[in-house]
Amino acid sequence: MKVEMKVDLHLHSTASDGTLTPRELVERAALERFDTLALTDHDSVEGIAEASETAAAYGVRLIAGAELSCGGQREIHVLGYGLDTRCEELLRFLGRLRAQREERAEKMAALLEQNGAPVSLARVRELARGVVARPHVARALVEAGHAASVAEAFERYLVPGKCAYVPKEDVKVAEAVSLIHRAGGAAVLAHPMELKLGMAALESLIGEWKAQGLDGIEVWHPSAAGNHAQALYALAAREGLLVTGGSDFHGPAVRESRIGEGVERWTTRETDLPALLARMGTYKTTR
Repeated sequence: MKVEMKVDLHLHSTASDGTLTPRELVERAALERFDTLALTDHDSVEGIAEASETAAAYGVRLIAGAELSCGGQREIHVLGYGLDTRCEELLRFLGRLRAQREERAEKMAALLEQNGAPVSLARVRELARGVVARPHVARALVEAGHAASVAEAFERYLVPGKCAYVPKEDVKVAEAVSLIHRAGGAAVLAHPMELKLGMAALESLIGEWKAQGLDGIEVWHPSAAGNHAQALYALAAREGLLVTGGSDFHGPAVRESRIGEGVERWTTRETDLPALLARMGTYKTTR
């Protein structure tokens, strides 16, 4: 009897805003019999070496990835797969984003202080252990008693329109895609349904981004509930784009989820994964 391939191409560790170290994350996935994983920390590749070493020990394929933050008020994320983590241009770009995230955290802490919900910036950095992100501020808000959960902290303080929201630098999708290619990777639009656009508007944007080099769409994701995943799959087929899937797992301290969540429906992974691996091999790294 054929054993189904278990794949999760969207995972986060303590190198960004996850709560498991890269080693712990890969160990958990290996014990759950996953064959192929991608570590895709936000604007960071710092966990890749540890994750790769652990994956090799367990006989798991580990794809070196990252989730690059684009957009300003509307956040757009682009997943890079098969990245050369020694690419100097990529590392400079990620260093710039890391510095901006530090500045953003400082501004959020100041706004929270002004609005009667102070948190310790030192504690935010302690929670981060890597790239500082809004979930770390949210967790600090929960610890300080200003919210009952990370989700509530976001809704009360940290989303657009709320008192402590600070927008990021507006990195264009075309810039992220081009950088991913120069770092040897394939570029995939993360969780399209989280953009909260109608399918017509989404199709128009994806067509524009494909013309700028976008390689694929993350079709299988917890946000693509009901018929949305099938609509995205059909869109990818029409546009000739790669199809990927991932749980966006961050660990239990961020939100209740599990490795592989939302990916069980990805019935074409036996053909989609080799297509992604082949595309990853077509881009030459620049140094």
